Amino acid sequence: MTTDVFFPGSTPEEWRRHAALLDPDHWDARTDLTRVATQSWVLRSEGRVVVIDTGAGNGKYRPLQPIWSYLDTGYLANLAAAGVRPEDVDLVVNTHLHDDHVGWNTYLDGRDWVPTFPNATYLMPAIDVTYWHPDNLHRTQFGRGNQNVYEDSVQPVIDAGLVTTWEDSYVIDGSLRLEPAPGHTPGSAVVHL
Repeated sequence: MTTDVFFPGSTPEEWRRHAALLDPDHWDARTDLTRVATQSWVLRSEGRVVVIDTGAGNGKYRPLQPIWSYLDTGYLANLAAAGVRPEDVDLVVNTHLHDDHVGWNTYLDGRDWVPTFPNATYLMPAIDVTYWHPDNLHRTQFGRGNQNVYEDSVQPVIDAGLVTTWEDSYVIDGSLRLEPAPGHTPGSAVVHL
């Protein structure tokens, strides 16, 4: 995405002033395109397999984020190469509910979006669950920018009874905890290890 789309309100002067730090790894000054990584982290903690953020997901229509529309990636094969099958995952942490952080919460099975990690608890910030609900999109600053995400990547895991929401902070275990870091979204969180 160009800087004005990805970072609304930023100015070309700000980007040029920091070009030595940003270009070429994070921003291409010639094209004004930003560079981002979409990824998950998989770890084992206290005997459980934990996936932190689930990337952008395959086969999903993202009208306002075309770079992530109808992806066909090897996400599940990459997990398998790391020794993790979807049914092995005990916990999924969504640090916030943008399309590139919840996409592999589900996969398309026939005509239905179903949980990718059927034995996992999905931890989601309560404020983001409310904020991104389709009934509220007309009130959000991001508007339709997260269009379809709730319907295909959040609601199906809620409907399956796999979601636990949290507020303020959340202790996962003796090694992991979630703390609010609002700004990117109202419910953005960081994971402390």
